[in-house]
Amino acid sequence: MEKKLWRYLSVTLAVLLMMGVLSACATSPQTTGSSNKNKSKGSNQAADKAGSKTIHIMGPETGNPHIHFKDREKYSSWKEFQKLFKEKGLNPKFEVVANDQYQTTLQTRMASATDMPDFLNVTGLGDDTILNFVDKGTILPVNQIIDEHSDGTAKQFFAEGGKGARSNALNAAENGNVYWISQIQATTYDGKPGSTNQVISVRKDWLDKLNLEVPKTADDFYHMLKAFREKDANGNGQQDEVLAFNPAAWNNGIAQWFGLVNEISCFVIEDGKAVSPWYQPGIKDYFKYLNKLAKEGLMDTSTIGGGDPLDQVIAENKAGAIFDYCMQTWQEPGTGDPDAAYLPIGPLKATDAAEPILAIEPPYLSYNRWAFTKECKDLDVAGTLLDILCSDKYMELTQWGIEGETYEVKDGEKKLLPIALNASWEQAAKEGKEIGDLIWANGSIFPKRRFVPMENEISIVPEYKAEFQRNIIDYHPTTPLGKENYFPVPTQEQVQRRLELNTDLGTQSSQLATQLILGQISMDDWDSHIQSLKDLGLDEILKIDQTLLDRYKKNVKD
Repeated sequence: MEKKLWRYLSVTLAVLLMMGVLSACATSPQTTGSSNKNKSKGSNQAADKAGSKTIHIMGPETGNPHIHFKDREKYSSWKEFQKLFKEKGLNPKFEVVANDQYQTTLQTRMASATDMPDFLNVTGLGDDTILNFVDKGTILPVNQIIDEHSDGTAKQFFAEGGKGARSNALNAAENGNVYWISQIQATTYDGKPGSTNQVISVRKDWLDKLNLEVPKTADDFYHMLKAFREKDANGNGQQDEVLAFNPAAWNNGIAQWFGLVNEISCFVIEDGKAVSPWYQPGIKDYFKYLNKLAKEGLMDTSTIGGGDPLDQVIAENKAGAIFDYCMQTWQEPGTGDPDAAYLPIGPLKATDAAEPILAIEPPYLSYNRWAFTKECKDLDVAGTLLDILCSDKYMELTQWGIEGETYEVKDGEKKLLPIALNASWEQAAKEGKEIGDLIWANGSIFPKRRFVPMENEISIVPEYKAEFQRNIIDYHPTTPLGKENYFPVPTQEQVQRRLELNTDLGTQSSQLATQLILGQISMDDWDSHIQSLKDLGLDEILKIDQTLLDRYKKNVKD
């Protein structure tokens, strides 16, 4: 039934497009000629008479369990957002696709180059696919729209010194054109760029119960895990307390204690040199340490690979240590223990071969993609939409919502009210009070613009988590959670080569790491292990990443 309805809607939509009633952006063909010019002119006159121009926008429904874009009309933030469109003379027509169907719909519509909207979320397309559409002219250069059709708002936002300048530089292809806009998030602490992080956290309530010290070294951590087991920290009568994390991934907290970057090819931010953890000095000591934990049953090896087994260990209240964001508050309820408290620790000293490193969320984030298609014939409409999405009012509605409903101002600073926080989603949906980030941004119809002081988040977490975050804010050295936030758009050749190499290389890396941790292969054959990675293109991946890093350092001004 759904497929029949979808085919009917698709055909109907196509007919409406041809009739020129669905979208003013799709009212005239791209070809030139007097008849085409007349069609365009007539369409614009009709739109002006109606008082607005229509733009067809497509995106996925939000994945939030309570707050959905389809229910947008009940939210005060949306009603204020609508005023921006009315003021600018735009009439947005939305095509909202179920979240789990959007990827297929996006790929099908773009590949067929029919029934395309004017503006859409293209995040689900890979670099190679997007660049192919760019080559075909299916996706339009955003920078040209901004230069020629912005009223100055978008131009100022993306210009050097503007809030979107860094994102714009990262989105620039080698030819200088920019083909999409992105989510933008900037976090500060004490007025300077500030980063949260991912680290190992240990059960604070178990430490207190057993009168144990907080670990200060990797060796201390080992002895803590042993004490948790031997003294039955969870009180179930069994020696089943373990470290629960996924060592098949480099981003696991303990690898960083040994100075290792968090991807098979990544970098230390302060150095700006592409490197693989396989080549770093602390790598052998790292595998020896994890092998010891595995042999003594202090690490649950079923969690290698992550997923359900990892969640299950936490749910059974066996996880004496986990890996997550330092200020997270969502893992404790999952243990079923009302007294559960995870205390972030580290980075701990683990080897004389290297200094511990911290995996940070970059203070400047630029991610996900929204683009204009060739169906958008009236580029003034495209420019107007960009001006709206770069306006101060849009940023305020997306990030803060409505004063008195979702935020308040204290001592000249905005602060979100409890209704706008994650724990209040259901209540917010019932009351129609929510920030735009949850209604239309955060990976959905429009991109977020989030510029916030970290002090806001620190103020709403337990003090022991807040204290850790404050104390570690200036820690160095660091490695990024998401190296793409430092990489400009690769070339088509680089994209293709990465695709050819990454799968087999990643599989071999994970397999070797797992086997070394479990003692299934010998450290004595180290040169052979490394050669197997070289044969699969490890050095070539590092070379590509270094090229992108060099472009970043040349083009991006933090």
